[in-house]
Amino acid sequence: MANYTESWNRLEQVICWAKMSTNHFAHHIGLLRPDILYHIKAGKIGLSKNLVQRIVEKYPEISPGWLLTGEGVMLREGSRLINYIEGGIAELKRIIEGGEDAPTSQYISLPMVGDCDYAYRSYDEAMADQIMPGTIVFLKKTDLSAIIQGDRCVVVGDNFILLRCVKVKHSAEGCELELSTLREGDCAVRVAASQVRSIYRVVGTLKLWQ
Repeated sequence: MANYTESWNRLEQVICWAKMSTNHFAHHIGLLRPDILYHIKAGKIGLSKNLVQRIVEKYPEISPGWLLTGEGVMLREGSRLINYIEGGIAELKRIIEGGEDAPTSQYISLPMVGDCDYAYRSYDEAMADQIMPGTIVFLKKTDLSAIIQGDRCVVVGDNFILLRCVKVKHSAEGCELELSTLREGDCAVRVAASQVRSIYRVVGTLKLWQ
């Protein structure tokens, strides 16, 4: 009898990497029932080419050769995984504050996006001239010294998180951030640099047309 333990070990790595339960993962890759995954777990069957194809169609960053045979590494060379938060900017703040222990909605991999820390779906109408509601925004953590005046950034404070155009203002009283919208008639908000916990520059956007 064939030993299918290694097949399940590899499949389990993918399921854990996707941060899903076995049932959720089965549904996500298009299986009507999760039974086949549990049969693999029980060692009754191995991974089929059809099942591997289903998985890599949903997760193209997974190496099909590794999944089938164990040769090589799980993620294809050049894949870049991004923590993706579907729940908007409030959920983004929870993830940022929770650090590594806070689970994200999922990961995405987009070759055309440069190095970034988070992606989230923005519903902020104040930036609609450049970032329409529903757009996925890609963020890279930065610091005040690296900001170019007018950069689009997500600014995180103790009691706020805002996607705004940022200008850094220095005066005798100290350093402030001027946060502006792109909406006509809106006044810029100023916050002391000491009130800012972290700041993330927008390094890319992706509008998903429906």
